[in-house]
Amino acid sequence: MEIKREKLRELMNTYCDDNYNRFARELDINPSQLYRVMNTGVGGGKKVVGAVMKFCRMRGLDFNTYIDI
Repeated sequence: MEIKREKLRELMNTYCDDNYNRFARELDINPSQLYRVMNTGVGGGKKVVGAVMKFCRMRGLDFNTYIDI
């Protein structure tokens, strides 16, 4: 599974006003891990993927838009 970084950035802009710390809190992950995933593509393991899936389910979004399975 791979996170679509540009789509994830759009999600962060929409729900958290482009704020890494706020989005990381919403996802329940470390802000530095979120920053790494968003800017380098490194560190998008199962915790980040699971957090994005949970975030999408809670808001009625299709997580396949944000994650390549």
